[in-house]
Amino acid sequence: MVEVHRAIAEAARLWQDPDYPARKRAVRQTLAESNRFTEGALAFAVNQQMSLLTEDSLAAWLGTEAVANPIHVGVIEAGNVPFAGLQDYLAVVGVGHRFLGAVSRRSPWLLPAFADEVAEQGGPGSHFVDNDAVVDVSDALIASGTDETIATLESACEEADIPSLLRGNRYSVAVLDGGETEEDRLGLAEDALLHEGLGCRNVALVFAPKDLDADPYFEALSVFRGTLQAHPDTSGSLKMQQAFLAAVKAPHAYGEGLVYLVSRGEAEVQSPAHIRWVPYSELAEVSEWLAGHADEMQLIAARVAVREQLAIPVEMVDLGEAQRPPLDWKPDGVDTVAFLRGL
Repeated sequence: MVEVHRAIAEAARLWQDPDYPARKRAVRQTLAESNRFTEGALAFAVNQQMSLLTEDSLAAWLGTEAVANPIHVGVIEAGNVPFAGLQDYLAVVGVGHRFLGAVSRRSPWLLPAFADEVAEQGGPGSHFVDNDAVVDVSDALIASGTDETIATLESACEEADIPSLLRGNRYSVAVLDGGETEEDRLGLAEDALLHEGLGCRNVALVFAPKDLDADPYFEALSVFRGTLQAHPDTSGSLKMQQAFLAAVKAPHAYGEGLVYLVSRGEAEVQSPAHIRWVPYSELAEVSEWLAGHADEMQLIAARVAVREQLAIPVEMVDLGEAQRPPLDWKPDGVDTVAFLRGL
């Protein structure tokens, strides 16, 4: 698989240049679609993922031996964040299977354009089909989507008698202890607000000591929004929620122009870009809650000193690392490469 990894790495090297024609065209087309991607967030996602793709990193993650019996693996890409299906594409072609992609109508340009680039650099060709057809033409399926979509796909895969790796709704949380630095607070803002809070790695719940001064954390949210501006649709989606909170006199805070919203209350996930601030008295009660909801979470972001006190079987990262996943991260705790090599 050395040649394939080399082609991927060369394509990634070219795509690290924002002005590279294929990338520039795909980005322009993507921003014109009906999604909540912004130019800044899109550049962040592409740059972050391209920077990981070296021959050595691909070999370490995927191995260098091709699978003995290549099959057609269908991949249904979620369109909530930019390049959501890139890791699955890399895993499929990087171990020697044949890739059949189905892109979201919210983001139909990025992944096909990058796959074309890999092929131009000597890698395997890839094919893209309609969502409705992918199960019928695949020997195995990987898919991410809403719980309702996944339930439908699970039934379809059972009927077609093909193996599947299906991922439903997940959210992420942060746990604070008051020892966070300014850098940590800015990292938390990125974890929560990048991609308008739409990703499974976005922090939706923030557990904080009940007597913690929240103002420095809210200031960090505003600073982040000054660096990477919100999508114009975000304030509109938060307007009714903020009005309701005000009407019932629920404690909350929001950024100028409603570019984010934070409400104080029970640990209940709100809509994207609406962060729930959950006060706690003892860290043990947070740990107990997290343990009871581990199968709903993608990751926990916290300082090392906090993570050492949380024995939860969920990915744990530093504040500011949620939106910077390593190449070999395991969505929903499942090893994609192991699944593909086991087919």
